[in-house]
Amino acid sequence: MNETAASEGEPSAEDHAFFQAIEERFVALRGAATLLSPADWQLARAWHRAGIPLAAVLEGLERAFARHRERERPGRISSLRYCRPLVEEAWRELRELGALVRRPAAPALAVEDRLERLAAALPAGLAERRERAAAIVALAGEPAAVEARLAALEEEWLAAELVRLDERERTELEEQVTRSLAAVAGRLDAEAIAAAREQLRLRALKRRLGLPDLSLFSPLFLTDSGTE
Repeated sequence: MNETAASEGEPSAEDHAFFQAIEERFVALRGAATLLSPADWQLARAWHRAGIPLAAVLEGLERAFARHRERERPGRISSLRYCRPLVEEAWRELRELGALVRRPAAPALAVEDRLERLAAALPAGLAERRERAAAIVALAGEPAAVEARLAALEEEWLAAELVRLDERERTELEEQVTRSLAAVAGRLDAEAIAAAREQLRLRALKRRLGLPDLSLFSPLFLTDSGTE
């Protein structure tokens, strides 16, 4: 494995520690167990790689859950993406206050190149492939913002593809999800099981479609050689 792939593509021990700390605080604030989705993992990883300190992320989570309670919204927060605006707000305030502890710069990402490669990796038979590829390459901005938008696109497209399934395909998909869920169902409450079922359903659908992970840190880039 080359050094670039290890530092930019494959999850590092620091990535895992960063995500675990976020996940633990998220579950504690939520007050119930849940399975964070692959898109949540990618978003947390993008925050880490963009140099957003853990303190800012945790502060953003606190604000998001507090605001949710204040507005008396129904249900529980089930995704880090709900908290993203408050995380970014906390990070912006921390920078403005000059309280940021300097850390080594994260490796630069060739964002445009990676977006083009993600677009090219869309399967040939994917519905509206040309339009979807164009939507990917049109993204711009900081890596964290691009990563969040990629996650939103993936969620939107998978929801559309789910509707296109016929009855037989839908039955096969649900049977696959039920088998996968059986391994963890005993450790989760009813709400967490419902959330996990939805995540597993979308994950299985993505495999069925051959859709790559829409992420700047997709396994698609693990074979990169040299520096970008």
